[in-house]
Amino acid sequence: MNDPAKATPRSGAQSLERAMGLVNLVARHHDQGISLQDLVHASGLDRTTAWRMLGSLQHAGLVERDEGSGLYRLGVQATAWGAASLGQAALVRQCQPTMKTLARLSGDNVFLVLRLGDYSHCLHLEQGQHAVPSFRQTVGETRLLGLGVASIAMLAVLDDAAIQAHHTRHAAQYEVEGVAHAQLQRWVQATRQRGHAYRSTAGIAAVGLHWPLGQAAIAALSIGASRTRLPLGRAAELAALMRKHWPQLAAPLV
Repeated sequence: MNDPAKATPRSGAQSLERAMGLVNLVARHHDQGISLQDLVHASGLDRTTAWRMLGSLQHAGLVERDEGSGLYRLGVQATAWGAASLGQAALVRQCQPTMKTLARLSGDNVFLVLRLGDYSHCLHLEQGQHAVPSFRQTVGETRLLGLGVASIAMLAVLDDAAIQAHHTRHAAQYEVEGVAHAQLQRWVQATRQRGHAYRSTAGIAAVGLHWPLGQAAIAALSIGASRTRLPLGRAAELAALMRKHWPQLAAPLV
């Protein structure tokens, strides 16, 4: 007869292995999403077990389910963990000297932001003479793509159909933020026309530019300041300064 005390740990380990197997499958299909049926087929789990485990993973923020399509993607917690591991990675070390230069020349605050699926994650901040103390809180923050000037710069790379699908997937959160699809599309169009993203709200303004990392990833630099220090007219000047010192930044999207 099996000893329950010995069986329980192994049972728990098996459940963990199965759950992480589901996370791995979702990660492989993050961009397009993956259905419950395909997860059941690929994992070998029965439908009830897969559904129960996915519910627990959703609760933990490791996966999320699109209410419209029913497809699963990585959740914000999973993407945040991935980004946290990049905090001292080569990307930060590579960008930091240029960020320091931009902070010194502009006198303002320079952010390094990485796209993680449907989200953006702030990896690093260099502050200039006119530092804004509250900006420090954004380092390590993960936000929905499109909420923030750097993420608008990255979102503008996508075609209009992909932006519509993105807004639909996150309609509830965009509603909380008061951002309709038409408003998001106006920000994107303005970014494409100007060649850089610019937002001014609640006394703060910022300008952002993206650049590709290899074939799939996208990063962005942005400069933020008080609205009085960064009117629309100065945004083009700062965008040119950013391109001068970081040539990888994308050319205008016109």
